[in-house]
Amino acid sequence: AAVAVLAGCGTTGGTEGGQTVATGMQAGQVDANQAEVQAGGTVTYSIDVDVKNWNILHATGDVFGYRQVLNTVLPHAMISMPDFTMAKNDALLLDAKVVKESPQTVEYTIRPEATWSDGTPITAEDFKYTWQVQDPGQCATCQPATTAGYDQVASVTGGDGKTVTVTFEKTYQPWRLMFPYLLPAHVAAQHGDLAASFNDFFATTVPTWSGGPYLIEQHVPNQSVTMKKNPKWYGDGPRLDQLIFRILTDERQAVTAMANNEIQVVVPRPTLDLVEQLKGIGNVTTMMASGLLYEHLDVNTAHPALSDQALRRAIFTAVDRKAIIAKTIGQFSANTEPLGNRNFMPGQKLEDADAYKDNVTGKGLGGGQLDAAKKILTDAGYTIGDDGLTDPKGKPVPPLRMRYSKGNQMRLDTSVLVQNQLKQLGITLQLQETDSLGTTVNTGDFDLIVFGTNLDVIPTATAQSVFGSKGTHTGYKDSEVDGWLSDAARTLDPKQVVDLLNKVDERISDQAVTLPLYQTPTLLAYRNDLGNVRVNPTRFGTSYNVQEWGVKNGG
Repeated sequence: AAVAVLAGCGTTGGTEGGQTVATGMQAGQVDANQAEVQAGGTVTYSIDVDVKNWNILHATGDVFGYRQVLNTVLPHAMISMPDFTMAKNDALLLDAKVVKESPQTVEYTIRPEATWSDGTPITAEDFKYTWQVQDPGQCATCQPATTAGYDQVASVTGGDGKTVTVTFEKTYQPWRLMFPYLLPAHVAAQHGDLAASFNDFFATTVPTWSGGPYLIEQHVPNQSVTMKKNPKWYGDGPRLDQLIFRILTDERQAVTAMANNEIQVVVPRPTLDLVEQLKGIGNVTTMMASGLLYEHLDVNTAHPALSDQALRRAIFTAVDRKAIIAKTIGQFSANTEPLGNRNFMPGQKLEDADAYKDNVTGKGLGGGQLDAAKKILTDAGYTIGDDGLTDPKGKPVPPLRMRYSKGNQMRLDTSVLVQNQLKQLGITLQLQETDSLGTTVNTGDFDLIVFGTNLDVIPTATAQSVFGSKGTHTGYKDSEVDGWLSDAARTLDPKQVVDLLNKVDERISDQAVTLPLYQTPTLLAYRNDLGNVRVNPTRFGTSYNVQEWGVKNGG
C-alpha cells in the first residue's frame, strides 16, 4: 500500500494555442466536463503498460494501467469518485448501507436487471466468491492484492440472490472500500477451486465475459485492447460504439499520437517537458487535479545512527521543502505548497468531518532551518566539524545511503537537494538509484528514501500498513500508534477516525520518521470535442465513467 508510481505535475490557467489549460482542483472539486454527447464513434485512450495480469484483484494485477482497461468490464459495488468520496455504483446497486452495528452488518441491494454478458444474473454468489478469494482463512494460497476487510468478514449470504448481507466479525470502519470489483462466480466454478480460478484462470485469461459497459473484442499484445458495447449492460449508455486502449510505453510517443489525433485521451506521468508539449497541441484540454498521491522522504530507524530521534529531527529540520518544490514540481506548478499530513490531503473530508490538519510545519520540520537543526544536534551532544558529524559517543556518523527510483528525474533532483542541505550538518549522503522500488522499500534496503504513497479515499487501512508495527518499512514501532490505528478501524464515527489518524500523524512528526514533501496531482489530456471525460485522481482513474464518454453534440 505504501509504494506508488510518482506522477508529479502541476497546474496552470488560461488558453494557449487554441487549447484549454484547466486550473488544478483540490479535494471535493469535480472536473466540469459534463456534456450531452452523440451516440456512436470511437475513442482511443493511451496507457503505458500492456496488461500482463487480467485479475485486477490479484497481487500483481493491481496496476493503474490495468485498472483503466478492466474498469470497463468489471462490475463495481463501490467506486472512488473524483471528490474523494467512496460511493455506491448506482448502475449496479439500489442501496448499500450498514443495517446493524453489532455485529456490523452491511446490506447491498443489487438491481434486478443487473446481469453478466452471458445473461447470468449478478447475485450474492459473486460477492461471496470475491470475498472468499481475498480471505486467507478460506483460501490460504490465493494471492490477492489486499485482504483488508475481507479477513474481518464472518459471512456473506444471499437471500433472494439480489440482496447481499455481509456480516463482520469485528467492526470494520472502511467497509466502503470493499467490493470495488466483482468477479463472476459462475465462471470461476468452471475452472477449479478458489486458488486455481483466482490465481490462474482469471489472471491469465483475457475476459470473454463482462459485467460492465464494454466487452473486450480483441487484445493485441503490446499494441492495443479493443472494446465493443456489452449488449447485456444494465446501466445507462455506453455512448461509444468502440473504445480502444492503445499501449504506448514511451509517453513521448503519446504526445505525438495526441497531436496527430491517433489517440484522444491520455493520463501520463507528467514531467516539465511533457506538460509543455501537451500545452502546445491545439484542440486538446489539459486538466490537472490534486489527488491522493503524495511524495515523501522516509528514514530507516533501524539504522544504528538513525535510531536516534535527535539526528532524525535535525535532518528533517534542515530539509527545505520549498526549495525542493521550486526545483522540481514547482517548475510547472507555481501554487504547490509543502504538505502537512500523511493520512489526509488538503480540503479532504471523511464523510462530513474535516480531515486535513497540518501536523508538520508547526513542528519545525521541512523548513530548511539550518541553525535550528544544528542546535538540535549540539544540544544532543553531537559535534559538527570539518571532518563531518560526530555522535555524542565521539564516533563519526557514517555516510548514509539515499535511494531514489531509477529514471525518475524529479526524485533524483530531490535527492541531490537533500544531499546538499544535509552536507551543511556534516552529514554525507551517498545517492543510489533503485530499479525495484517496491523491493527496496519493503526490505528496508535504504537509509533515506524518497517515493510516493497513494492513499485510499478512506485511509485507515493504508495508515495501518504504513505506520503499524506489523507493516512499517521504516522500522519504527510504537504500541500506542498501533492502538490508535486499531481503534480507527473499529469505529464507524468519522470524526473519531479523523482524530485518531491525526494523532498518529502528529506522533510520526514528533518522532521524525517520515517527512511529507508535496501533494502530487494527476494529469489528464483529452480532445476538446469529447464530453464527460474527467480527471479522477483516485485509484479508479479516468476510466471510472467510460459509459458516459462520447463526442459532444455539435462536435
